[in-house]
Amino acid sequence: MEWYNRYKKQLKLVFTEAERRIADYPEPLNAVGLAYADKFNPVKHEGGKDYICSLLPFWIRETAGISTAQCERLALANVYGMLYFFIQDDVMDAAPSPNWKEQLALGNLLLLDMFAVFRELFASDSPFWTYYHHYATTWADSVMNEDCADYFVTDPLRTAGKAGPVKIASTGALLLTQRDELIADMEQAVDIVLMTLQMSDDWADWKEDLAEGSYNGLLAMIASGRDSKEPLTEQEIETDVYVRGCLKPYARIAEANHERLLALSIGAGELIDFHAYLAVHLNQAAETIDTNRKQLLQGGFSYFLSNQAAK
Repeated sequence: MEWYNRYKKQLKLVFTEAERRIADYPEPLNAVGLAYADKFNPVKHEGGKDYICSLLPFWIRETAGISTAQCERLALANVYGMLYFFIQDDVMDAAPSPNWKEQLALGNLLLLDMFAVFRELFASDSPFWTYYHHYATTWADSVMNEDCADYFVTDPLRTAGKAGPVKIASTGALLLTQRDELIADMEQAVDIVLMTLQMSDDWADWKEDLAEGSYNGLLAMIASGRDSKEPLTEQEIETDVYVRGCLKPYARIAEANHERLLALSIGAGELIDFHAYLAVHLNQAAETIDTNRKQLLQGGFSYFLSNQAAK
């Protein structure tokens, strides 16, 4: 995880600055905001899934040619934006939420601080604002339509749309150094990484998503291979995963994504390393399930012995 460890010091400084500003919010929003920032701070909670939100500017710094100060400001803006969009997700997923009033109020303050940082970097007539408008519109489309349009089955890369606003950091970095010609490929690269990140989340969260009725790529893939249109049950999914081995083709999608990412030749080696980390973990999970299934087929006693030997 060198793509993370190398930037722990800078990341700590970015989050410290964000927390300093949030502490000045009116009560009780300051306390709520600080708790929220702490929850998503990768320095405090390593192993989380939010690395890309704050680390993307650092990962593409060399490709973009931005300064250290510019990199840190983009990262700070993305932290505010990350917290804002996570609050939106929470309000939508938990509606009616008993805390909706403070969540929406806090979200608006975070959005204001995000725009304040961006205004330091980009003039009002910069194309930056058109890109931001596009990413935010794509986010809105994704949260409303991914389920009915079944994005993972019909157009898998569109599942990156819910995290699409994170791309404003990479696009903004390229605009700061007039490297506009790299934006299209970098957008595609980040979308590929965001898609695989969503796949990883969907594997980890499928039981929760099934219970809540939330769209989930793994569940969508399983449902698409069935003749029945009846809602999936937890037992049916477990059979598909642990008996039929459907996580293998799911992991192969992530592997194919990595080949697509490498073919773009964008540089940004740490972004590519992060994607490899995601793809490898999915593949390892699939291989572990496959190994356990084969051992079970060989007989329960053999499976018992192999598990004892591994302890």
